[in-house]
Amino acid sequence: MNNTFVRWAGFVCLAFLAMVLITAFTVRVAASPTAVLDACINPGNGMMRLVDASTACHNNETRVEWNVEGPQGPQGPQGPQGPQGPAGSSAGGPPFTWVCTPGNYNQANNGNAELDIFNGSGTTANVAAHFLSVNGTNLAGAVVPGSNPAATYPGQTGTTTVPLASLNTMILSYETGAGTPANDNNLMATITVVSDQPIVVGYNIPFGPPQATPCSLLPK
Repeated sequence: MNNTFVRWAGFVCLAFLAMVLITAFTVRVAASPTAVLDACINPGNGMMRLVDASTACHNNETRVEWNVEGPQGPQGPQGPQGPQGPAGSSAGGPPFTWVCTPGNYNQANNGNAELDIFNGSGTTANVAAHFLSVNGTNLAGAVVPGSNPAATYPGQTGTTTVPLASLNTMILSYETGAGTPANDNNLMATITVVSDQPIVVGYNIPFGPPQATPCSLLPK
């Protein structure tokens, strides 16, 4: 048997032993509930074997232990701020507010008009119409200046709403009143309509031929 063959055989044996140790180490880590490894080392030949915590080493071996995972390190520095995310789904959601202004023609004479509210959603909408003076006073239930017999402004106050079924139209008739809103806080200047569902609002102030006018959806 020549030296080349002996060296080759030794290399094969060492490679096989390394594979066995690696396999045993992997199995031991996976099966260890405490994440601590135990081994016995022979200082004479440098050989090491993994053992259970209850297995004693031989007289010519030294026992060693080490943790699979070390202690947790200190918290790292805070990372840079990320880019702003897109607007949420509620950015263009309810409440939807429509504005009808001016609410009359400011011609000093009282006249008849109507407000039309259409619910285009697939569910019942809760709506509120607010008839406002130039200083923002809600005139619902107040007497319309110049009306004879006396009439009152329609609409809701506070957080009160009324239901409007899907694909239905609510028609509110009102009198425009006599005078000019700029000089009379009892006279309606603007109508706002608030809804929790998508709606369309328009109003009609007859002055000669019908003057149907769409109201404007207030931007968010």
